[in-house]
Amino acid sequence: MRQKPDQFPGDELSSETADSEYYVLGGGHVGVFVARRLQADGHTVSLVDPSHSPSEIPVLRGDPADIRTLNKAGVSDASAVIVATSNDGRKLLIAQLICTHFDVPRIIVLVSVPHRLDLVAEAGHEPICATTALSEALVDSV
Repeated sequence: MRQKPDQFPGDELSSETADSEYYVLGGGHVGVFVARRLQADGHTVSLVDPSHSPSEIPVLRGDPADIRTLNKAGVSDASAVIVATSNDGRKLLIAQLICTHFDVPRIIVLVSVPHRLDLVAEAGHEPICATTALSEALVDSV
């Protein structure tokens, strides 16, 4: 899935119904920003991260690659899961774990390295490349 240059990861989720329930796995800057944007659009959002401090977004502190943590978080109720941890290999591992253990209709993986988009797509997940979106937006603005 290629996004428009003015589109930030998470924008395409905003058009879904307000009663959608999202889980963002990974509490780094991008994960937290996406969670806040979804919440501002009226969606129910939960963040799963081992170290993120609770804020306005409900947080379950735990490893998003641990099946027990995902069960405790209630990921099986998700409309979509956004995997936003820091390492692309770990992101793919987590996406596969969710795919095999939970009936989640959409698994979106925020890919850092553009040449890994095809790998994530071939695994059956929706890749969004933050690097590509940011670089295209920057080039378009100069």
